[in-house]
Amino acid sequence: MRVSVLVFCLLTLGLSQRDAKPRPNFTDYPVKDIYQGKPAPPLITGEFRSFRTMIRHGSDSHVEFAGHYTVPRWGCGTECNAFVVVDSINGTVFAGFGVNGLPPSWLEKHGGNAVRRMEFHPNSRLLKVNACPNEENCGLYDYVMVEGKGLELVRKELLPKESQ
Repeated sequence: MRVSVLVFCLLTLGLSQRDAKPRPNFTDYPVKDIYQGKPAPPLITGEFRSFRTMIRHGSDSHVEFAGHYTVPRWGCGTECNAFVVVDSINGTVFAGFGVNGLPPSWLEKHGGNAVRRMEFHPNSRLLKVNACPNEENCGLYDYVMVEGKGLELVRKELLPKESQ
C-alpha cells in the first residue's frame, strides 16, 4: 500500500511539473509593423484625469510596445510604479495598474537587480510584469496586448507564500 501511495505521489508531482506552463517569450507574440508616425494625443477619460500630465508626457515618445503603443509610467510610492498603455495611432488609453517591487528576500535568491519589474518591446505584444500588482499577490505575470481591448493575462506564477 505504501509503495502505491509513493508511486502515485511521484507520478502526480511529475505530471504537475511537466504540465506547468513555461513563461512565454517575446517572440511568441510578434508584431509585423511598427508605427513610425507622430503619436496621437491621448484621449483622457474621467478615470485617467488625475494622471493626465504623466500620460501626456509618457505617450509623446516613440513606440515602446506591441507595434503602436507607448507605456507611460509614474511613481505611486516607495518601490511602486503605475502605468497605462496608450495607442500612438488613435490616442486610446488602456488601463494598467500599480506594480510594487518584489520582496528583497526573494530577489536576492533569484537574480537581484537582473529581475526587471516590467519588460516589453516594440516588436512584441507580450508585456511581462515581475512584481506585486496593486501591492498583493507577488509573482511573475505575462500579459498580451489585445487590439482594441487592452491587456489580457495569459500566465501568472505566484511567489511562494513565505515570499509574499
